[in-house]
Amino acid sequence: MGPDRRLIAGLVVATVVAGGCVGGSSLDFGTPVNLHVSTTPTTVELDAPGWFADISAVYLCPDEPARLPDDAAKRVKWTPGSECEFMGSYPSSDGLKLSLPLSGLKPERRPAFDAAPDWYLVLMDLDGDRVGSAINSKFHAPSPAPS
Repeated sequence: MGPDRRLIAGLVVATVVAGGCVGGSSLDFGTPVNLHVSTTPTTVELDAPGWFADISAVYLCPDEPARLPDDAAKRVKWTPGSECEFMGSYPSSDGLKLSLPLSGLKPERRPAFDAAPDWYLVLMDLDGDRVGSAINSKFHAPSPAPS
């Protein structure tokens, strides 16, 4: 009977660890998404063939954005931060591929972006006014357009 108890205890521990109940929240691990971000002097190019959401909101941020809260109630009308620029909402049930013009940045926010060596792109899966999930990607700021 002793070995059976050890086997059962081992299975319980393995199940708890595999289920994400030990350590941080299972949301901390994230879901891998094939996401490619590149830039030109006038655009940020986004290719996320594995990002499947009915509607996605896209933000650009000059600094690291806020993390999506675990609490579902706090995800209603959530944004990644006031310094981030909303670049639009797009249908993305078959993946998402966009060219975001830098002319879409508000002039008053442009100095913060110009001063940042790296930018962040945030993709949010919208369910009405609630954010179901969000991912972000850090990338080098676009090179200035030649004069």
